Amino acid sequence: MSGLKVLVACEYSGRVRDAFIARGHDAMSCDLLPTDATGPHYQGDVFDIINDGWDLMVAHPPCTYLSVSGMH
Repeated sequence: MSGLKVLVACEYSGRVRDAFIARGHDAMSCDLLPTDATGPHYQGDVFDIINDGWDLMVAHPPCTYLSVSGMH
């Protein structure tokens, strides 16, 4: 079985991308910012590459929108 073609959107750290690569998948991160770690990364708008035949996309919105722990 060959690995999946994975797009990790809104990620510049490369951690999730590298975890998929370590497990044999063809993964690329994408963000408006440059990557923190060397590896496959598209710097730009995710909509530029969203239709490039991905099997799976993992998207990380800004953490501000994932948690309400700081709300009072």
